[in-house]
Amino acid sequence: MRHFRYWGAVYILALLFAGSWAGQAWAMQPEIHDKGWVEFWSATFENWQSEWLQLVFQAVLLLGAKHLMFKADARDLERIEAKLDRALARTER
Repeated sequence: MRHFRYWGAVYILALLFAGSWAGQAWAMQPEIHDKGWVEFWSATFENWQSEWLQLVFQAVLLLGAKHLMFKADARDLERIEAKLDRALARTER
């Protein structure tokens, strides 16, 4: 579950990409039927290059950097939160 919490945005973007790709294939059925798959793959690679590939790459890069570079900060925050929880538990007693 922790993995999905860290990388959930990437999975959501991948699902959105797959949905848009399926929608593109559905919308391009007349061209695919008339001209074959050449038009579909051409449009797909244009979309990948201009929008989706960049977006997914940025999400992977930023999320990966966040989790790899700031692991120490996350551990420090978890220790501080644990200390606060113990202090609050003592004051509630």
